[in-house]
Amino acid sequence: MSSPRDSLDLRSIRDGGRRDIPWDAPDDGSLDAAGRQRVGGAWRARMVQEHLAVGAFSTLATDLARVGCDSVVLALVTRAAADEVRHADVCRRLAVRHLGASEVPGRLRGVPSLPVRDGATPVDVVLARVVEMCCLSETFTCAYLTTMLERTTHPTARAAVESLLEDEIDHGRVGWAYVAQVLRDGGGAGLGSMLPSLVRDAAKPVLDEAREEPEADDPRLEAHAYLGRDAAAEVYARTLGDVVLPGFDAVGVDTTATRAMLREEGWLARPRP
Repeated sequence: MSSPRDSLDLRSIRDGGRRDIPWDAPDDGSLDAAGRQRVGGAWRARMVQEHLAVGAFSTLATDLARVGCDSVVLALVTRAAADEVRHADVCRRLAVRHLGASEVPGRLRGVPSLPVRDGATPVDVVLARVVEMCCLSETFTCAYLTTMLERTTHPTARAAVESLLEDEIDHGRVGWAYVAQVLRDGGGAGLGSMLPSLVRDAAKPVLDEAREEPEADDPRLEAHAYLGRDAAAEVYARTLGDVVLPGFDAVGVDTTATRAMLREEGWLARPRP
């Protein structure tokens, strides 16, 4: 039976910047069965997260249309929902490459459960969601994929990571643009007090997992677009100090409480020698 068509087959809706991925590049034989399970399982799990992001960005687009925003922000968020459909299919194909089609679902269902903030204004609810999804989650993902790309050598995996990364950069940028817009328009006064919990929720799962179950780097796996838990935690810690905090400082958000929380948790990376 032939493989089902997915969004990657719909060339008519692709823009000129989307790169082709050499799905038929030969296997280099460097991974044993356990390595294939590790790499394939990671991409299968990311496939689920990318699918959930479709619903998250769709909800966010509706939210932003309701409260109002610059048209470029709305355009990028609306496109992001479609980007995530494609991302899920890229992840699925990578997972199938290592696990086999029978081990990877061909179709997913479900949308994320977004937090409800009692007492918050509609604009503050949307602002918090943009910060969570774009300024934090997508910014961390950009840094994660950038590090992954530095270590990935297999042509299929490398092109796939490049394809994901070029979209994720825009997804992160839209968050910073919206925060700047809200502050420019006189809103967002409570963001400084909300920020510590938003940052903690975004970073804690990755940093805690590395502390509880360390996983050293493995070049064999990294060549096929896999980062271990130790490397992921290092990326998140560096990104907090080098990108996230300076980003909020630059748009005028008070990061005093967030910095205190990060120091208490011990999450800021040590300065580079």
